[in-house]
Amino acid sequence: MEALFIAAVTVLVVGYGFVRLRRADEAARRYLESGQDKPLQLAHLSDTLARVARETRTLRIWLESPLQAVRDQLAADLVRTDEDIEAFDAVLLDTSREVGLWLAMIDGLQPHERQELEQLGAGAGAIRGAMEAENGAFERAHLKAPGRPPMDQRIEAILRELTRIEDALQGQGHVYR
Repeated sequence: MEALFIAAVTVLVVGYGFVRLRRADEAARRYLESGQDKPLQLAHLSDTLARVARETRTLRIWLESPLQAVRDQLAADLVRTDEDIEAFDAVLLDTSREVGLWLAMIDGLQPHERQELEQLGAGAGAIRGAMEAENGAFERAHLKAPGRPPMDQRIEAILRELTRIEDALQGQGHVYR
C-alpha cells in the first residue's frame, strides 16, 4: 500500500512538472510565432552603438520572462512551494544583474558615444532612475511597495523605456561612419 502511495505521489509530481513545462513551451512558441520585432537597422550606427542597439533589444526580450514570473507571483497561488519561491528570488536576482550589466555597458561607453546616445534620445537615465528606486535590485519583499506601483508595472516601465531606446537608435537622422 505504501509503495502504491509513493508511486501515485511521484506520478502527480511528475505530471505537474510536465504540465508547467508544456505551458512554458507553449508560451515561448506563441511569442516566437508572433514575429512582432522588425530587424534592427544598424548600418547608420558606429560598431559600438550597433552593439548597444543589439544588447538593448536582447535585454528587452529577455525581460519579458521575468515580467511574466512577477505577474505569476502576484497572482494568488495556493500550491506555491519553497522551491517556487527560491526560483522566483533567483529570477529577481538575474533580472537585477542583467539590467545592471546593461547599465554598466552604457557607463563603459566613451564620452562621445554616450553623447551620441543622448543626442539620439537614447539616454539611459530613466532606466538608471528605475534601478535606483529599487535600491539597485528587485526584491520579493517589494512586490507591492507602499506608494509605488506593483513590481510588474515597474518592470514593464523599464521594458517600455528599452523599447523607446531601441526605436531612437533606429532613427537614421545622424550618420556616424
